[in-house]
Amino acid sequence: MDNAVTQPFSWGKFILGMMVSLFIGAIGAFFAGLISASVKMAAVGWLIGGAPGLILAALGYWLRGRGGLGEGLLTGACIIALIGGICGQAMSGGLDFR
Repeated sequence: MDNAVTQPFSWGKFILGMMVSLFIGAIGAFFAGLISASVKMAAVGWLIGGAPGLILAALGYWLRGRGGLGEGLLTGACIIALIGGICGQAMSGGLDFR
């Protein structure tokens, strides 16, 4: 038997979770992109760039069932992981600031 307490779905909490995830994830992805610029392997850069989204996805998965907050965090985290991974891979493949 499941002991988890679930709340009814709320679009307000969903949007709040998604906006928080997008804001915090964008800041994290920016710094992860800078870190991945020092790596010269595209696959490792993709993992470093996608790390903020993966961390937020784990947090959203842990908070699911709370009226839409966790689901919003998961949705925003998927967007951040996708964009952060792509940017991390692009930054690691020969970035030159001449």
